Amino acid sequence: MITLAPVLLVSQPGVVLRDAPCPEISMSSSHEALENARLTYEQHVRTCRQCQADGAACAVAKLHLRAYNNARREHMRSGGQGIVTG
Repeated sequence: MITLAPVLLVSQPGVVLRDAPCPEISMSSSHEALENARLTYEQHVRTCRQCQADGAACAVAKLHLRAYNNARREHMRSGGQGIVTG
């Protein structure tokens, strides 16, 4: 028989909840994740020397863009309306 270790979740700094159920992503957290991913991608493209020199997205920018696209899809699945634009 296989036994699994209890799940540890941190909800606030310094507070650990044991055996807590996985929370559903709320509209505010999916929106926050979307906004964070967009800002991270845009900041990287603006500040990356390789992106600037090549005029194309570097490997790191592509990873940031993938994270943004995944966050956008999750936001739309969770009932979010529209696409956040800067």
